[in-house]
Amino acid sequence: MELSFVQCLRLRLFGSVPVGLRTRPGWGGSLMFYAFRCPEHGLVENYPYGYGERLECPKCLKDEKVE
Repeated sequence: MELSFVQCLRLRLFGSVPVGLRTRPGWGGSLMFYAFRCPEHGLVENYPYGYGERLECPKCLKDEKVE
């Protein structure tokens, strides 16, 4: 994933930055995806979860399901 200079700056200042609308198979619409840093996996992107709209690393979520 490549971020512009402005996106990199926003990532450093705010912890996450919007990278665009994405649609996954089976979804009826699209959601905004965000880039953010995972302490274990580095720069990742995902959509906000739940009412609190928390960002969770998709690689960490995948690791939890395997265990």
